[in-house]
Amino acid sequence: MRQFNTTEEKIRNALEISQDTLLRSLRTIRGTPGLFLLSLGLSSALWIFITEEENPTRIDELSRPLSVQAFNVEPGLAVANQLPLVEVVLSAPADRWEEIESGLGTFTAYVDLNGVRKREQAVRVHVETEGVRGMRVVQTNPETIIVNLEDLETIDIPVRVRPIGTTPFGYELGNISSTKNIVSVAGPASLIDRVSDAVADINITGLTLPIEQTVNLIPRGSGGGEIRGVSIDPPSLGVAIDIQRSTLSRTLPLKVDIIGDPSNGYRISDINVSPVAIAIEGTLSALQQLDYLTLEKVDVKGARNNITEELLINLPEGVISLDPLEATVAVQITAIQGSVSFGVSPQIINLKEGLSANPQSLVVPITIFGPLPLLNTLSPDSVPINLDMTGFSAGIHKIQPNIILPPGVRIEPLQPILVSVILSAR
Repeated sequence: MRQFNTTEEKIRNALEISQDTLLRSLRTIRGTPGLFLLSLGLSSALWIFITEEENPTRIDELSRPLSVQAFNVEPGLAVANQLPLVEVVLSAPADRWEEIESGLGTFTAYVDLNGVRKREQAVRVHVETEGVRGMRVVQTNPETIIVNLEDLETIDIPVRVRPIGTTPFGYELGNISSTKNIVSVAGPASLIDRVSDAVADINITGLTLPIEQTVNLIPRGSGGGEIRGVSIDPPSLGVAIDIQRSTLSRTLPLKVDIIGDPSNGYRISDINVSPVAIAIEGTLSALQQLDYLTLEKVDVKGARNNITEELLINLPEGVISLDPLEATVAVQITAIQGSVSFGVSPQIINLKEGLSANPQSLVVPITIFGPLPLLNTLSPDSVPINLDMTGFSAGIHKIQPNIILPPGVRIEPLQPILVSVILSAR
């Protein structure tokens, strides 16, 4: 209980001291008001000095010019001229400029046309700022601008949807429609006379499916240029564009034309095309006329060896290929096979000394098979036939002749050839 009383006494004493100090200060201010104001001014100056040293004020031009808006235009009038851009000079602490240059803050330049009815009037430019504290507008350049006023007119104009770009190959535009065909345009008489239609531009590049979207309307003149200074009601509308597929796909074989003939005695034994077919796209009318695709011609005149060529694939108009436009053509050239028959006189070899040989057949018939170009070079002398008498003694013997053939040819006897030879002592 004693401790509580002690604390209460301390609080009471502190309040009495504070009250006495406040009364003394008030008596001093009433007695010497000049000294008080001097102290207050010196404190304010000191605060401003310290603030300027730590965060100095910077006066500079806003990095971007502002477009001027017209507010409070009198009923029945409209601004007929394009209002110029204005430069704005701002004053703000250095740390606030960092916020301004980073894009923080909203700046609106405007002219107040309340009560202005003259057709041409110089009007002062005002700037409103929001979003950055401690900032003020020092001046605008120019400070005033000329505003031309004309009678406000409203007319109805047609809507025109203008596709921009192109669809991919194989697709085409179908029906184009908008939610409105007529809209209203309002503005000064001199500009309204130049407006011919409201254009909705819609990008169709790469589209393969129908689309519906809301598009802004742009007032344009007869030459296609945008007419600024007028307003369209409504400013946008819905546009629908139908995209249709105009091509089909097919896979067609490749065909090569061979011209000329191989050398005499040779023939074309095989033709290989790689790839054998390719995928193409084209209009229905174009594809209906095609059964195959042709390659460039291959000339085999006088050829004796195989021919391999890389050829281009010829595509008709209105057709594209989904595959490379080259093909490899291999033409196999083969010698024509035939046969030739000879009667060849056999030759006795390795006859034992003291014996004589008397073949019963003076001519051995043979048939040789092979390429005609090679057969055409043969004669009986080029195909020797030997009767080898090694180990044989006097008597009658049947000997299988040894036929020596040139390379590249062969014989196909129906039965073994035997030649009767009589060996007798001399």
